[in-house]
Amino acid sequence: MPIIDGSGLSRVLREELKNKAKDLKHNPLLAVILVGNDQESERYVKLKKRAVEEIGAQCQVHHLREATTAEVVALVNKLNQDTSVHGVLVQLPLPSGVDQDEVITAIKLSKDVDGFHPTNLGLGYSGQQVFTSCPSQAILDLVDEYIPTPRPRVLLIGDSLDLIKPLTSLFVGRQCPVTVLPEWQPWIDYSLYQVVVLENGSPRSVSGSMFADGSLVIDAGFHYLEGKACGIAVTADFESGVGPWLLPVPGGLGPLLITMLLANLVKAASRNG
Repeated sequence: MPIIDGSGLSRVLREELKNKAKDLKHNPLLAVILVGNDQESERYVKLKKRAVEEIGAQCQVHHLREATTAEVVALVNKLNQDTSVHGVLVQLPLPSGVDQDEVITAIKLSKDVDGFHPTNLGLGYSGQQVFTSCPSQAILDLVDEYIPTPRPRVLLIGDSLDLIKPLTSLFVGRQCPVTVLPEWQPWIDYSLYQVVVLENGSPRSVSGSMFADGSLVIDAGFHYLEGKACGIAVTADFESGVGPWLLPVPGGLGPLLITMLLANLVKAASRNG
């Protein structure tokens, strides 16, 4: 099956969101809290700010070079009470010494555009979450598009807060049989699953022949080899006209993540504006 073009899908969706943002009574406003001096986090925040502004919305970045848990929570509470702010995002990971759980739990549910609040995660089991985590929503949309089976068998390989844990609750909420493994295991028959999400595994170690024809393989493992980004799957193995679909690295889930954040922001503005 063909490779799924995440970058192309993202461009189309962002044009749609730009038009939706124009029609809102109030311009969507995202507040981002960045704690510490991690360069990778700073880079991600810049990408998010640029994407928000590209759809005509606004983004405020609150950069705390040094902060305690109490100081970060105080800022979250201030932004919760600001009616001009539609979404609050705390860039993860937080520095050691700052309690991530306490900070995330402090975000107002209606402004939790990252979808990481414990209540949002728990409501996923019944499909009643206010917001879905960005990578999870991207994957669910792809499953709806490419997998015709109402309750596909799902295999999730990983253990992350932003992807595997939310996906587990969401697929269970859809009454899908779900298997979760923290790491890639050679003894598993991967052809038994219609949806496979690869988060943990060695770079370029998985071939298309391991999966059933027509299944959907999501590569969510980001690695660098010889200075170039790559995933867990060997992308070339999936390029024939038959076999499984692949959302690759690069050009797959990455571009869709920020787009789903934009979708949640527009949704929040339409509800809270």
